[in-house]
Amino acid sequence: MRDDNKFSLRHIVVTLVCAIIGILCICSGNSLVSNVGSVLLVSGIYTVIDNMYLKKSLIELIIQKVRLDKEIDDTGLIKVDSTLTNIGYKEYYENAQSYIDIIHNYARTWTTNNFDFIRDTVMNKECKLRVVLLNPESPFIPALEAHYGYAEGHLVELNNEVTDKWKSLYRDVEEKREACLKKKSSTYKNKHCGSVELYYFNGQPTNSIYRIDDKIIVVNAKNSKEKSVYLPYTIFQDNGEKGLYHIYLKEIETIINEAKKVELVEDNNNADK
Repeated sequence: MRDDNKFSLRHIVVTLVCAIIGILCICSGNSLVSNVGSVLLVSGIYTVIDNMYLKKSLIELIIQKVRLDKEIDDTGLIKVDSTLTNIGYKEYYENAQSYIDIIHNYARTWTTNNFDFIRDTVMNKECKLRVVLLNPESPFIPALEAHYGYAEGHLVELNNEVTDKWKSLYRDVEEKREACLKKKSSTYKNKHCGSVELYYFNGQPTNSIYRIDDKIIVVNAKNSKEKSVYLPYTIFQDNGEKGLYHIYLKEIETIINEAKKVELVEDNNNADK
């Protein structure tokens, strides 16, 4: 603080000296000396403004930016955008190694667009897949159908279509696992495969949440009926317990604990019959 006061006092003294000399030069009557005096006077005033206001404001702006950057780093935020097509789902799912969690209402179009990428990963890596869909018996189903203008039962049909896709993946994974255990795996490139779990949730998810290993994608829900690719979304990476990644991961675990697990084994046995 003392150094700052000395610095400011020094500039004030220099400015006053320049101003006094400048005024004396202007009053000298000599045009050349008068011009020099004008330069000294203007320079002195600019020096005060520059050092006392402009530089101080710049320093404060830099400090705010540094603090903001730190706050962003602390949250683990790595991307904010408003166009869903900019999310690189293909790359994320192809590079997934251990965990994939998917939580949304039914998202038939999303599932169709990304199913193959997820299937390839779960079929060839020891990657655990957990999918949470809206329960077809949820009390939110009729309200959502009315909101989107769907005929009664249409949303359940869409949900069942998506459910069947994940059931088929479960059967394929278990078929490969069984074949590999019996050493009948010549048709498979490797003996690795993951697992598939499907859950029905009675609540109404306010966001769609997608976890891929150490990253989580959160897509905001749209309140209006209009369908659009312009939706805000954020991507967080795991940067420690204080980051938002773990907040959303806890939310995922809570939803799964509250959800009803779909017994795929029974469905698979029924399908064989």
